[in-house]
Amino acid sequence: MDTTPEQMSSRTAAGWTVTLAGLGALTGFVWDGPFLAVTCALSMGGGAALGTVLSRRQMIATIREGQGKAAALGYADGIADMVVLEISAYRTSVFPLSGPDAVDPAERAARRKAAYHLTAADGLPHHIRQAAAAALEAIDDARDRDTQSAIEDLMKAVQDQRRGT
Repeated sequence: MDTTPEQMSSRTAAGWTVTLAGLGALTGFVWDGPFLAVTCALSMGGGAALGTVLSRRQMIATIREGQGKAAALGYADGIADMVVLEISAYRTSVFPLSGPDAVDPAERAARRKAAYHLTAADGLPHHIRQAAAAALEAIDDARDRDTQSAIEDLMKAVQDQRRGT
């Protein structure tokens, strides 16, 4: 199904025209029979068609604006989710620093670089960027207890953004 604004506008216009023509036909038939049914159907359907043709430009602009907002929100949500994922991966590589479960320094550096790179991405909302910076600072300072709290704050900020609060 084609979802371009022009096609959406055409389908909306057709839907309103058919619906109002059917309503007019039904109303006319109930009031006075077949002649009034045809007359009402033509007048209401024609009015709907004229109205949608006259409002087409505004309808297309509204649809495009909505698509732009949805794309921006989707991008911001996706980047925010990736920030949480990368910071969590970086945290996993830092704690513990030594022992059998430790990660080698090269992988730790690569994960750190990826986490910082995503935190600086364009389109990431400021409040999420701040929460991510706090989490990265706690990880870099090797404060495990503060890191857990900072990551929870980051996840809460991402959920709040998704809810629109």
